[in-house]
Amino acid sequence: MTIRPVDMRTILPKATEVSKIQSTLKENSDAQNSILAAGFQEQLQTSKQRVNKRSKSENAKIEKDRSKSKQGNENRKYSKKQNRKKLQQNKKHMGHIDVKV
Repeated sequence: MTIRPVDMRTILPKATEVSKIQSTLKENSDAQNSILAAGFQEQLQTSKQRVNKRSKSENAKIEKDRSKSKQGNENRKYSKKQNRKKLQQNKKHMGHIDVKV
């Protein structure tokens, strides 16, 4: 494709305008990329902290479960003591029989 001198007069000023626009677009895209990278780094940092820290609701649930298990253990211990007392009382009421033949 050949360029005529008349076309050259209009192309040259347009070329500088286009180069300015292209450089502006490149700078904008670089700025957007850096903003996205910074946002990603911040998101990554917060996700790391979330893994290491438990939320208050999780801690409360764990504590609640522990307290239930403690109560269950105490109830079991109490019921074992009651069973032992009943066995001892039953033994007291039983008589001793010696049988000789």
